[in-house]
Formats: sequence, C-alpha cells, structure tokens
Amino acid sequence: MTQDFFVELLKSGAKQWNEWRKNHPHQSPVLRNIDFTSEFPDETELYHLPHFDDVDFSHVDLHMSSLRNGYYYGCCFDGAKISFADLVDAYFSNCTFRNVNMRVSKVGSATFNNCTFENADLSYCSAEDTSFKGSQFINAKLEHVSFIANDFSNTKLTGCFVYGISSWDLNLENSNQEDLIITKEDQPIITVDNIELAQFIYLMINNANLRNIIDTITSKVVLILGNFSEVRKAVLDEIRSKLRHYNYIPVMFDFEKPASRNFTETVYTLAHMSRFVIADLSSVRSIGHELAIIVPKLPSVTFYPIILKGEKEYGMFNDLLIYHWVRPIKEYLPNGIKEVLEAIIDDQAKQKEELLD
Repeated sequence: MTQDFFVELLKSGAKQWNEWRKNHPHQSPVLRNIDFTSEFPDETELYHLPHFDDVDFSHVDLHMSSLRNGYYYGCCFDGAKISFADLVDAYFSNCTFRNVNMRVSKVGSATFNNCTFENADLSYCSAEDTSFKGSQFINAKLEHVSFIANDFSNTKLTGCFVYGISSWDLNLENSNQEDLIITKEDQPIITVDNIELAQFIYLMINNANLRNIIDTITSKVVLILGNFSEVRKAVLDEIRSKLRHYNYIPVMFDFEKPASRNFTETVYTLAHMSRFVIADLSSVRSIGHELAIIVPKLPSVTFYPIILKGEKEYGMFNDLLIYHWVRPIKEYLPNGIKEVLEAIIDDQAKQKEELLD
C-alpha cells in the first residue's frame, strides 16, 4: 500500500480506518513527513484543526510528521514511530504510547492528560511548558530530555531512565516517583526517587568541585550496597521500599555491572552524602575493597552490614569492626528483612537522641 492510500483512508474517518486496521493486523501504515493540519483539517472546528477520536495509530510510521495543534482523544499510538516529529501545541487525552519511538521530537506547549508512556523512548525530546498531568511513565527512556516548566502533577514515574535529563520548575504535586535510573547503560545502576534529585545526585557524583557542599546538607539519603542478581535484588528492593515509609531517600548501587568510572570514588561520594549505609554482604564479590577504603574515611556515617542467615561474610570483613561506626553484622531470614530494618531504624533513633542530649 502506498502512503497516499493511507492518507485517503484516514480522511475517510476513524470508523473506516480502524476497521481496515482490524482486518489487516500485519500491515503498518506509513504517514511519514505529513502535515496533519494541511492534510486532515476538521471543517466543523473553528480553526479547522485536526481532530481524532479513538483512532488506532498503533505501529504507524509518523517519522518527521507534524501533529501540532491537533486534538487526539483516546487514540492508541502503541509501537508507533514518531521520531523527529512536531507535536507542539498538540492536545492528547487518554492516549497510549506504549513501546513508542518518539526520539528527538518537539513537544513544547503540548498537553498529555492521563496518557500512558510505557517502555516509550522520548530521548532527546524538548518539552518546554508541556503538561503531563495524570499521565504514567513506566520504564520509559527520558534520557537527555529537556523538561522546563512542565506540569507533572498526579503523574507516575517509575523505572524510567533519566540520564542527562534537564529539569527546571516542574510541578510535581501528588506525583509518584520511584526507581529512576540516573546512570548510563554501561555504568553501575544508581536509582533515586525524585526526578529533580536525579539531576542533583548525578552532578554531585561527577563534579568534584561540588562535593564539599555535601557536608552542609542534612540528608535523608540512605545508600544501599549489594548484589543485583535476580534473587538478591529482590531483598534490596524490599529494603528500599520499606525505607521510603520511614521518610528516607534510598539510593542503590549495583556492583554487578561493569564500571566505566572508578567504583570507589562513586561509592565514596554517595556514602559521604548519606545518613547511613546498608551493605548486604550476601553473595557479594566486589564490595570488600570499597568498604575497606571508604569506611575509615567516614566516621560520621554509620554502616550497617547485613547478611542472609547461613551465608558467611567475605574474608577480612571483621577488620572493619574496629571502627565504632560499623555495626556488627545482622543476619536475616529469607522473609525476615523487616525485623533487621526495624532494628537499624531504632539504632538511628537512639543516635539522634544521644546527639540531642
């Protein structure tokens, strides 16, 4: 089918378009480099702007097309290619963008109300003055995106990749943010729970001139060190989840991925800005060297080593117990991490009381 065929098919209306898509599930329409305002004007609308309701745009090739100023209600863009496109001033409501490629597109002054971006790639997009109110970003790639004066109220951002993000003057009221990955794919995984904090922490790690200001910050950051294998990561995720209930900001560091920068330097920076550190020694191979280097340098940070009952800590760990800010190892049962974490929180409370006295 030619592109002209698909243009005429879409002009025939949503019913005919969706019916054809249903009867031809293995064919992906091509609408590349199309100006929707010129090709699909709505004569019933005051300014003849494009208007689409419940249209199936899934897997459509919209590369370099202009969807600007159009209205899209309940449309499905799942799997579509909307790269290098123009969505400026467009209005989307209750639309889905699952597995969409939206790289290097312009979405300034657009509106995405209650939309779903799941496994979507929005890398290198510019999104100034754009509203994402009530939308969901799940495992989305937001790397090198420029977010300026955006409305993220009542949104959900979880598991997103936010390396290189630029975020200024965001409205994050009632937003739910979790597990935002601030590092590159070839770096150890570091996650945070706030899109604005992501930019700050990455800046701290990579700019030595700013590290001195950490001493002036009363931080709620808790660094979690451990093994990111499937079994062990489940424990780390549980620790992270429970720390949030105690109003802490958990930051996780993965020792399993290959490093493109100095491990010890990164761990030291994160530990230095943390209130305390939880180190899971279960099945860990690389943590020993880093702890041996950073523990003696951070007497103001309490280290809580934990380990799965039945496993044995790595050799030479007991040498660290000469430092009073390193607590004795706490063992936990497969389903007993809650009790260990409560003991850590209690110890922190006692330390705070002692300081007040």
